[in-house]
Amino acid sequence: MPVPHFIKRSLPVALGSALAVAAISATPASASSGWWYSSGNGASGYYNHVNGRVTACDIKTDGYKAAVQILRMDGSVITTVTDSYNNGSCSWRTPTLFEGRHKIRVCIQKSGTRPVNCSPAHEFSV
Repeated sequence: MPVPHFIKRSLPVALGSALAVAAISATPASASSGWWYSSGNGASGYYNHVNGRVTACDIKTDGYKAAVQILRMDGSVITTVTDSYNNGSCSWRTPTLFEGRHKIRVCIQKSGTRPVNCSPAHEFSV
């Protein structure tokens, strides 16, 4: 028995919609931020959703320390993690982050001064 013409035309649309719904429902509720780097690559950092850690790594011996900031969506700072030594180890903190969207940015900083050479703020979800 032949397939009616209106079913042939609507099948690709229905299939595409079903695949989109499956992809959205398979997206995890929270995700790590991925590694980010300050402008000039003097610092790196990330947020790990598995253990809730914010990690800062000083990756250049230049007199600056790494400063990784977690921001609210309005740009206000929730927490800052710093690492002062380019020694192959990193520093971390486990702040309390409420569920939802946040931003992370990675900067360099001298003691007593504001962070500089910051990466753009990158969005992630908790």
